[in-house]
Amino acid sequence: MYHPRLQSFGALLVLDADCRRIQASSTNLTRLTGVERSENGQLTLGCVLGKRLSQRVRREMHGQQRLSGPLVFIRSKHSNVRFQLHAYRAGEQVIVEIEPLNPQGKRRLLGTVNERLMRLAEATHQEELLDSLVNAIQQLTGHDRVTVCHFDSDWHGLMVAEALGKQLPSLLGQRFPARDFPIALRKSYQHYPVRLIEDVNAAPETLIPNYPASLSGSFLRAPAPERQRYLNRLGVRGSLSLAMQGDTGLWGLVFCHSAAPHSVEPSARDAVRTLVQMATQRLLLLRARQEARYLQRVQDSLALSTRARSEPQSPQQLLQEQAATWMKLFRAHGVVLWVNGGAYQAGMTPTPEAISQFVLRLERAHVHSGPWCTREIAKETLTASLAMPEQCGALAVPLPMSSTQRAWLIFFRPEQVETLYWAMQPATHPQPVALVTPSVAWHEEVVGKSEAWQRVERLAAVDLGEDLTLAISAYEISSLNMHLEHERKALAEANQRLEQLAHFDPLTKVWNRYRIEEAINAELVAAKRYAAAFALLLFDVDNFKQINDAHGHSVGDDVLVALARLVENALRGCDHLGRWGGEEFIVLATHSDIDAAIGLAERLRSLVAELRIEGLEQRITVSIGVAVWQTGDSCKTIISRADDAMYRAKHGGRNRVEMALEPVMSI
Repeated sequence: MYHPRLQSFGALLVLDADCRRIQASSTNLTRLTGVERSENGQLTLGCVLGKRLSQRVRREMHGQQRLSGPLVFIRSKHSNVRFQLHAYRAGEQVIVEIEPLNPQGKRRLLGTVNERLMRLAEATHQEELLDSLVNAIQQLTGHDRVTVCHFDSDWHGLMVAEALGKQLPSLLGQRFPARDFPIALRKSYQHYPVRLIEDVNAAPETLIPNYPASLSGSFLRAPAPERQRYLNRLGVRGSLSLAMQGDTGLWGLVFCHSAAPHSVEPSARDAVRTLVQMATQRLLLLRARQEARYLQRVQDSLALSTRARSEPQSPQQLLQEQAATWMKLFRAHGVVLWVNGGAYQAGMTPTPEAISQFVLRLERAHVHSGPWCTREIAKETLTASLAMPEQCGALAVPLPMSSTQRAWLIFFRPEQVETLYWAMQPATHPQPVALVTPSVAWHEEVVGKSEAWQRVERLAAVDLGEDLTLAISAYEISSLNMHLEHERKALAEANQRLEQLAHFDPLTKVWNRYRIEEAINAELVAAKRYAAAFALLLFDVDNFKQINDAHGHSVGDDVLVALARLVENALRGCDHLGRWGGEEFIVLATHSDIDAAIGLAERLRSLVAELRIEGLEQRITVSIGVAVWQTGDSCKTIISRADDAMYRAKHGGRNRVEMALEPVMSI
């Protein structure tokens, strides 16, 4: 028979679905609350909570899955001890958790939390942010060691920040294998982001009578035996764990450990959870800003200026001029531009024969428009048999020169030998070994791999590829104009292709970045001369990376094409749509004041929410930033204000419209 095991810092009641009868209670109920059982061992809810509180619980749980928040009550007959109560449904039962509240000054705690929140909000980089977080948590909870564990793509955990006392050894910089974080554990943190173990070795409480209740969601559930053994190997008695949820899943965990049993007040737990949530949001914002700056640097590396259009450069000239900058931006030691069956090379690259074979295989195996990458050339099916002894990583971006021909931009990375220090051996032992000190931690030397290609690097490579496509096309047209003047028909077709590439995005067939910028600049001239108001709507597809990762780039392309068609058909004849890059689009709404612009944005947001894509179950939504022209605006400033508003919409919950802030006027 199943015997539920509970921790002793709180008491638990199992009620029927109507919250009228106690079906079972934890063995520590009398010790914590002072409630004595009757001679026949029975309890009533009124006896435990009092008549008024029992009625309130019954009323608020009617038709609800859980109480909207904790309830605090006092048992005046028992030394006026204050208790906190949580209640939630588990199947056909209602689980009530009761925890005594020790007297503690909430005002002082609130002041500490507010001061720490301000520090987190002021952090300008990840290391500063996480150091501030672990120190704040240690101050609030008093644990011997507080660490932040970040998960890599293989779900190995790396300890990236730490606040350390004297009772436990440091874990900073060490890795824990993925088996320590099984998928069931990671999923549980999505529903129960806080887990407290006051004493891992304490004798568990049980239910009286032994009742088949589902307590998987109970905050009081005792640790499983394997978890007890694991924490004992770490030398830990008291533990508090909190999830750090990123925009695409579990980013990491905060571990608070003590060598001795350790309790944490509910108010302190709530304060720590607030700090972790704030730090996680700040972390995501810092990462988004860093990625935006990086993408801008890549775009600036090949700005298609007026000179570039009037004096087109050959692929070889482009590579010679930009190769050093590109290799630095993409942390590569070689770059290849493959155009019209020929390879232009810079840095450390394979032989032309190997490159030719590589491109041939890419053309056959990689048919969609997204990038292809690997960090293990010697083990990747597509490249394993190629002669590339100096290369370990490759990133290849197709350049759609025409409907039947593609060029390729390829970056190569060398081997990156890396020594990883593991607190517990990741693969060779079926069970974790005892934790050792960092100086003698088990270490692994990783060979045969390059640095991983980051998501933002792949996005930047695609942006660069689009600019290169236009630059190479401009050069080809220039060459045709010089050498094929007598073939007017061929020249006309080539010029038409250049016009299409110059003004329209090849995937969505709407205006590209260059053309929409031209239109914005023209509208700015009209606005300054005639005070004709206009607005920009900058919007981004929410969770687009998840669509690509789960369904592939072809489905992602379908989303962008369908979205562009929907929005373009919903605009007035005087409005214009352009693809700004990746999953971002801009609407130029002429003759629009603030009310008209917000109305248009809300209408587009609602239309997109109704869009359905074949093979995709999830709903498509967009976050929209709206900026209305103000006196003194330039193309850069109005787009920047719309971009800031869009980011506020995304971080405000997505599927939203946000208005840009008024520009700050210089004195």
